[in-house]
Amino acid sequence: MGNQVSTQEVFIEETFNASVEKVFSAWTDPEKLMKWYAPEGCTFRFKHMDIRPGGTFHTCISNEKVGDCWTIGEYREILPLQKIVFTLMNADENGQPIDPASIGFDPDWPAATVVTVTFKAENGKTKLQLRQTVSQALAKKTGAYPSWLQMLEKMRNTL
Repeated sequence: MGNQVSTQEVFIEETFNASVEKVFSAWTDPEKLMKWYAPEGCTFRFKHMDIRPGGTFHTCISNEKVGDCWTIGEYREILPLQKIVFTLMNADENGQPIDPASIGFDPDWPAATVVTVTFKAENGKTKLQLRQTVSQALAKKTGAYPSWLQMLEKMRNTL
């Protein structure tokens, strides 16, 4: 598929005024993830996070009004300073996959998505591209798309 943009997936491109090392580290250092990996008004925590190819995670984004949203996933690919690919599934607090519709998500939301984040150094800055295997229209409707934008803005402020 290359660099083609499809409406069948989320696509976000942002440029950060920071080195690719700093931006990549924000995605691969659990202490740094804690500072930004949750939309506005939410907090992030994890039961475990093994950031390496084949490593898994069990995380939670909490919101006082909505409650806890647990996710699990596996890091499929990590190319230092270039790319991170991971799966993302809704789960319960014990790490068991659950049907997104059973927790109030849109019934069209897939049971699992794949998130691909690429990093490219450009004149001391970093171009980040994020793709998620879910329709961009559905992601906008459900709030997932604006949540990514809020999280990336929070990440920008931590770099």
